[in-house]
Amino acid sequence: MALIGKIRNNFWFVLLVLGLALAAFVIMDMMNAGNQGGLGPKQIIGEVAGTEIDYRDFQRAEQALYSGGTDSYAGKTSAWNYLTEKAIVEDQASNLGIGVSGDELSELLFGNQLSPVIQNVYRNPQTGQVDMQSLLGIKQALQNGDELNPDFVLRWEELQKQVVKVAKQEKINALVSKSVFTPKFIAENVGMKTSEKVSFEFVKIPFNSVDDSEVTLSDADYAAYIKDNSFKYTNKEETRVLEYAVLNVLPTAADSVNIKSELAERADVFRSKESSTEDSLYVINNEGFYSPFYVRQEDLTGAIKSAVVDMNVGDVYGPYLDNGGYFIAKLTDKGIIPDSVQASHILRPATQGDALGMAAARAYVDSLRVLVETGKGNFADLAKDNSSDGSAAQGGDLGTFAQGRMVPEFNKAAFVGSKEGGLYTVQTQYGVHLINVKKKVYNDRNSKYKMALIRSAIVPSEATQNSVYEVADQIVSANRSLDALRTAVEGKANMSIERTSPLKANDYLMGTLGGGETSREIVKWAYDEDTQVGEVSPSIYTYTDPVNYYNNKYVLAGLTSVTAPGLSTVADLKSDIETSVMDLKKGESIASKVSGSDLAAIASTFNSSVESANDVAFTAGGVTGLGNEPKVLAAALGQAEGSVSKAIIGNNGVFVVRTNSKTAGTAPANVLAQTKTINSTNRGRVNFSLLNALKEKFKATDNRSKYF
Repeated sequence: MALIGKIRNNFWFVLLVLGLALAAFVIMDMMNAGNQGGLGPKQIIGEVAGTEIDYRDFQRAEQALYSGGTDSYAGKTSAWNYLTEKAIVEDQASNLGIGVSGDELSELLFGNQLSPVIQNVYRNPQTGQVDMQSLLGIKQALQNGDELNPDFVLRWEELQKQVVKVAKQEKINALVSKSVFTPKFIAENVGMKTSEKVSFEFVKIPFNSVDDSEVTLSDADYAAYIKDNSFKYTNKEETRVLEYAVLNVLPTAADSVNIKSELAERADVFRSKESSTEDSLYVINNEGFYSPFYVRQEDLTGAIKSAVVDMNVGDVYGPYLDNGGYFIAKLTDKGIIPDSVQASHILRPATQGDALGMAAARAYVDSLRVLVETGKGNFADLAKDNSSDGSAAQGGDLGTFAQGRMVPEFNKAAFVGSKEGGLYTVQTQYGVHLINVKKKVYNDRNSKYKMALIRSAIVPSEATQNSVYEVADQIVSANRSLDALRTAVEGKANMSIERTSPLKANDYLMGTLGGGETSREIVKWAYDEDTQVGEVSPSIYTYTDPVNYYNNKYVLAGLTSVTAPGLSTVADLKSDIETSVMDLKKGESIASKVSGSDLAAIASTFNSSVESANDVAFTAGGVTGLGNEPKVLAAALGQAEGSVSKAIIGNNGVFVVRTNSKTAGTAPANVLAQTKTINSTNRGRVNFSLLNALKEKFKATDNRSKYF
């Protein structure tokens, strides 16, 4: 009680302390918020062209524009590329005074000059046309201030930013493209060079004329090759190379027997289903396939292909083995079905689930049908005036189409039981259709079959997966270095050692393992500051089959090498360039043995022949009998008529060339046309080369690997 009394007597002091603490907290929060509206400190994932890329902005762009793909890291890479490009474009646009007005943005979003971004997002995959109805609905909702789904609002905001970025980029490209100019003397020179031709003879001595055992490669040979090809082997960023052991998880014979037995039990249940509804529900619940279409016998695969002709509707066949799994197949219907149908239709739109709307659409279609049947209306004219489909302008004509082109309900009405000239009313997800079947086309009169299939993939059981994991665990526990890991895996069944190409800090693709979360985790481990060369990761990395979702491989990874920015080392590239260095050494050996200028004698010495190439243009990329050998072509053009070259080490062997004749190039008859052609070519390059050049100039600071 005495303590409480003291607190009451000094309450003013408690309030003062609390107030000071609260003020300090608010000030600290404001300072850390980094102008983020009080949302917390900035998390800078990168910087380019003076613009910082905040992690939250990155997440918003990724979620709105690049989520939903099969590999999330591919989406993250796309989001990063977009934001860095956007920063560069904004910087350049600001310096050039380029912008996008409100009216222009509205036109790009909703008007007659739709942005390619909007066209891609709102293009109907079935018709290939932009869904203007959806766009105009969005425009109306925005103008009315309607309450919209937050996810849509986020996506739309980011789409607008992307539209603006693309529009500014197009303007910058146009500005640079229009400034491209080709002087007259360049056009004349290009015309002369491209019309220059040469005829020559050559002897080719292939590299494989020297056996591998005759060549010894040293590290100095590899180093010299890397130096001579430094343009290919110079790294702008640090890279790391990994080796990894793959333990494949394969089904056992017992797994296969159990799967077949389980499917046989389901076949008995499948036989008991007596209606199409029961069939389709059973198939769906068992992850099977219930086809709404009829197929030819020759389109079936496996044992069912020969068995189906003797089956009655309702029969179940199987289990039978096909394409890596066991199947059971039920014949749900058969008949003589046309291969294609020519038809027209009238569509009255209605939303699925809207009973009143569907009823109204059906009543409207029924009235049109009466007009056609009584001769009071022409189908094509009625379609033009009443159909909401894109085919209305053609009188509803859909042309000739095969099965599967239309939605199942439409397909059934047009193909099954219909008659030429008949009218059929059908309801689909788009509304109510009046179909006029004009012609049915048969390639033959053989039966077609409608099938329901259930498949069980032959996959490893959980026990099999666990047993392979235990083996992986034993290996990684006992072998903590790469050398030990290689020895432990060598010669083992269902195991192999593989090597990656040089990986950068933000890479997510791992050789034959592909991408995904697991591959990214391995790369992150390789770039951990505590990871040492020659070390094996203590983790067992699990990969999942993308179709059947079981653990199909376990991976043990080790760090092979670290390469700093600059010229790659022999250790980094030795295995990758061994064939090229070997060919070069063979070429040097062959070249040292070539003597004289008599092509026939040289050919005889190396068991080869003299070949010829006539009227070869300066610009020829490949020559019949020669292939792509720019050094050979350069020698033939560069030496005088009658001259024989020294031995040339080319791409596919060693060559000796004699120039027989050369036809000098001529200036183009129409220099202006030549100038326009060169201008057009160079301007066309701007769209893909300008931004890459700007990226090279404004090298981004990249901190992505610290976040994911």
